[in-house]
This record gives sequence, structure tokens and C-alpha cells, in this order.
Amino acid sequence: MFGPAEDGGYVLIGLARRPTAELFEDIAWGTATVMQETRARLARGDWRWRELALLWDVDRPEDLPRLRQLRAD
Repeated sequence: MFGPAEDGGYVLIGLARRPTAELFEDIAWGTATVMQETRARLARGDWRWRELALLWDVDRPEDLPRLRQLRAD
């Protein structure tokens, strides 16, 4: 199960049966293509997966104003 993030990455990973480091090796971390690359690897490996609704996460200092605004509301 994956929880995709608005920025192209993900906020959650849950692997029940076949955890494998190879799924996450040589990913362009910190880019807008992380989830896309992961989906392609999952498909090539004939994995079945589900995705949760798209969410927002805090990764960088520029994300903090949005977090502050959400906390203020």
C-alpha cells in the first residue's frame, strides 16, 4: 500500500508480503517522479498494490508556511 504525496513522492509505504530493498534502490529521491518510478517498478515486478488518496507532506523548509497556515485554521 502506498500513500502518494502531492509533490510526486509518497507519505506512506506498507509492504505485507515481499519487502525488498531493490524496489527502492536508485530512485531519484526528492524529485516529482518518485511515485511514478515506484509504480513502474511495481508493474515490472508484477506486484499488486493499492494507493490511498493523495496527501500533502512536509519535506522542505518551503513547506512550512503551509503547515503553519493549516495549524492556524
